[in-house]
Amino acid sequence: MAITLGIFIVGMGTITYKAINQRHDLVTTDYYAKEIAYQQTIEQTKNAAALEGECQLKIEENNLVLHFPKSLIGLSSAAEIEMYSPTHAEKDFNLSFEDWEVASIILPSDKLSSGKWIAKVKLNTDNDGYYFEADYLLP
Repeated sequence: MAITLGIFIVGMGTITYKAINQRHDLVTTDYYAKEIAYQQTIEQTKNAAALEGECQLKIEENNLVLHFPKSLIGLSSAAEIEMYSPTHAEKDFNLSFEDWEVASIILPSDKLSSGKWIAKVKLNTDNDGYYFEADYLLP
């Protein structure tokens, strides 16, 4: 009986130790502000869904490239791109472009590492706003 109790106590201690040492990153640090702006994102997502084509991440010549729908290419816009790593919050980074003509973007490879990446793109043209999400698993 004493041996069983001892094994149980050691097992519980091990599980507790492992649970305490796990990383507990929040998915996003400013979740409240993002929740308030979510309705605008819903409208921008509807605008993006109405377009022919979609935003895509592709590997081209050893670079990760973000492509936009053809109907947006050449339009004057402002863009905010959040590159989001679901597993490592410290790897996330943002890019922004003001007074920009929509074209494909080569993402900075020095900031990218292996794993899943999600590009959250907000694009504002003179007429409408668009929101896209594209993901890619880098080897």
